[in-house]
Amino acid sequence: MTTELQKTLALDQELFNAVRLIKAGLGQLQTLNAGNDFYHLPLLTLASGFERFMKVTLCFRWLEVHGSFPTSKALPSGRNGHDLKCLLERVRAECFLDDYVDNIPVAKADVEYLNSKELLSFISVLSDFGQAARYYNLDVVVGRNVQTDDPDAAWQRLETEILLARKDLMDEITNNPASNRVHIEINNEVVSRLERFARALARLYTIGKIGVEVRRYLGYIGYFLHLSDSDLGTKKYELSGSAL
Repeated sequence: MTTELQKTLALDQELFNAVRLIKAGLGQLQTLNAGNDFYHLPLLTLASGFERFMKVTLCFRWLEVHGSFPTSKALPSGRNGHDLKCLLERVRAECFLDDYVDNIPVAKADVEYLNSKELLSFISVLSDFGQAARYYNLDVVVGRNVQTDDPDAAWQRLETEILLARKDLMDEITNNPASNRVHIEINNEVVSRLERFARALARLYTIGKIGVEVRRYLGYIGYFLHLSDSDLGTKKYELSGSAL
């Protein structure tokens, strides 16, 4: 039988893994350019990292509300367990408490952002990837009914939307086709959006007051917690996911 101590240590390790996976995924995004189109790696890393971060957050909230660790039925499993959109809906419903959202201006801003197309378009691609699209090519090979878009193409379409909305980048392509600035700026914008998501989750562990136990983990989530708006999209991440 699993002891309470074992469960505590496992939840501790899972949060640590989640944060490192997200950091590593952001670092992998920053390496994408004209010579490196290996989108599969950051998609795999980020989908796993954010799934774990949200599940751990729900576990802590369950522990606070029920006074015990969640049962196996408390969290979705199998393919449904990789549905980031569903997990995000649960985090919004169960963890963004009325007293927090109504009285803390940044909490209201976080909730609005979690509902925005700016974020959800990327979460949708990561969600599809986690559920099925990571095997897109194999499904095509064996003739399975493919239910998602090619994940690389889906992510690149989102990058194109950022490009088309930036006149300065369109001008850069016209005036200096060999410039790498366009890739760098798009990567920074994507990283900024995902950092803001991670920061919104991290705030739940302090000013969000979702439970007593979460206060012990400031050391894990502190990096995202302390990102200011001006910091978003400006930090350099290690590919290993280690602290800078």
